[in-house]
Amino acid sequence: MIEAYRPYTLVAELTYRCPLRCVYCSNPLDYGRHDRELDTATWQRVFREAEDLGVVQLNLTGGEPLVRDDLEALVEEARRLDLYTNLITSGIPLRRERLARFRALGLDNVQISIQDTAAPRSDRIAGLRSFDRKLEIASWVKELGFPLTLNTVLHRENLDPASGCAAGWRSSSSPPTTTRSFPKRAWMAGGGDSS
Repeated sequence: MIEAYRPYTLVAELTYRCPLRCVYCSNPLDYGRHDRELDTATWQRVFREAEDLGVVQLNLTGGEPLVRDDLEALVEEARRLDLYTNLITSGIPLRRERLARFRALGLDNVQISIQDTAAPRSDRIAGLRSFDRKLEIASWVKELGFPLTLNTVLHRENLDPASGCAAGWRSSSSPPTTTRSFPKRAWMAGGGDSS
């Protein structure tokens, strides 16, 4: 029997605002022309409609989703809908207390963008001194028991160093785990194999 097509993942680009200025980013540079973001109630409605269509995984991204004051309310609604929820972030504006709040509200996974394995190159690509801050955020993520995914855009300026990425992270005091973004509750409920 062939099942009807259904979407599994919603990528919710909550904002264009971001503290980084990555050279490869596709977000508009002129935020003033793109400052009308969807409000909390609209995003919550979109999550409900997506869940009705069969979506089981939600990626909260941007720009930088942490700049939204309503992110806790969005995570809470995603949990209510039983969506596996992944926060895709630079980590720069994050406070440990807020991360702990996300954990309590039911956020499932944190994905941190890293531009390179070495601080000077990473900071140059990001347009901001941020590498050490990202390491700090990664350690908080692990301390609070989240799975941690690293997000690296490969391009000609980091392709050779990227091959050493796993070794570089293994040597950190709190190395991330490698995770696959599968909707755990949906797979378990549907009897699918998530391996």
